[in-house]
Amino acid sequence: MVGVASERWGETPVAFVVKKFGVGDTAIAIQNWANQRLGKTQRLAAVEIVDTLPRSAIGKVLKRELRDAYRPATAL
Repeated sequence: MVGVASERWGETPVAFVVKKFGVGDTAIAIQNWANQRLGKTQRLAAVEIVDTLPRSAIGKVLKRELRDAYRPATAL
């Protein structure tokens, strides 16, 4: 999960998901599933399905690259 800029909230969470082969869940289904289990202030604004997560040389996920690459379909 990465915080991205939001005009309304300042920052809002977006999940970047790498799906397992053969799993047919859509981004909307994943978002609905997660939001049912999260608190009001933690709910996801969007879910992005990606092929891989960018990683550093030591294996850490590079959240800045995810944040910079995110382009919302609509204004958050």
